[in-house]
Amino acid sequence: MKTTIRDEWVVPIIAELTSAEIAERAREAASSSVWDAALRLKLVSRDALIDAISRKLSTPIAPSLETRADCIALVPERIARRYQILPLAAAAHTLDIATANPWDLDAERLIAFVSGRSLRMWLASPDEIAEGLDEAYGATSISSRIGKPTLAALAGEPVVRLVDRVVSSGIEQGASDIHLEPEEDGIAVRYRVDGILRHVMLLPKAVGIPLVSRIKIMAKLDIADRLRPQGGHASVGAGHKRIDLRVSTLPASHGEKVVIRILDPATAIRSVDSLGLDELDARQMRRLLDVREGLVLVTGPTGSGKTTTLYAVLRQIQQRGLNIITVEDPVEYRIPGIVQVQINEKAGLSFAS
Repeated sequence: MKTTIRDEWVVPIIAELTSAEIAERAREAASSSVWDAALRLKLVSRDALIDAISRKLSTPIAPSLETRADCIALVPERIARRYQILPLAAAAHTLDIATANPWDLDAERLIAFVSGRSLRMWLASPDEIAEGLDEAYGATSISSRIGKPTLAALAGEPVVRLVDRVVSSGIEQGASDIHLEPEEDGIAVRYRVDGILRHVMLLPKAVGIPLVSRIKIMAKLDIADRLRPQGGHASVGAGHKRIDLRVSTLPASHGEKVVIRILDPATAIRSVDSLGLDELDARQMRRLLDVREGLVLVTGPTGSGKTTTLYAVLRQIQQRGLNIITVEDPVEYRIPGIVQVQINEKAGLSFAS
């Protein structure tokens, strides 16, 4: 299957510089980018094409593709590579990026949301951006985020925007949990992705108390009580959907530790067939679901898929027209047609009762 071409608009510009036939050759040779294909096949010079595109789109050409660590920390690698953009420079309210497609409004909106800044576009060719991405993210790739912690220079960042950025970045990177852990040198931010807890950045220690307070306000917790564990829920917008968050705090030696569980129904409520079980396990699962009484234990560490498995099983059993009541602590996802009971120890509603 051919990958979607993201810059068909380049075809008439190439035609103006060369001919309609050459422009069509570039379009037919493109796997994802007409611009990239034209340069790869040497159908037009890089300088002539980028000058023409700059004039056509009224977008200045990037004078340099040098970037800084604080800019790279603002945009996750997965997003930068997906939209083929390179962060160049950051100020309090703006982020300069290099792009080969200034008309990509989806990219502009998403990166502005993730970075918490308005964007200023600079033009660069696809091959230059690809090379810049490898240099910028090569040592701090998300797929291999094991190494030195990155100190994010965010002390002056408004705490509301900082929390939004930490959470939205975790969602974008597919994290199941976000851990904010006070350490002697600062606040460590860790994302659990595919069951593995990975260090993302180290925030200045000064943001610790306001950061925790902001999260507590979101989850309707007591910001004055820093000596007892607390738990609550919050909800945030991500694109065109709402994502639920389960928040828990724990007093520790250097301050309060916060864990934010990301609850995305779109990825968690799945069918049994989509769980990825091998043939033997799938057959055993179907046999267990046919049993009319008994007990099935689903165990495993955080992020291993217990909740996903149990909700998938509930959906399958629900199709048989049975009356289903669950007892949960907490109720992470709501399933229409099933009575879900939330444990409340203070009210006397325990698992035993």
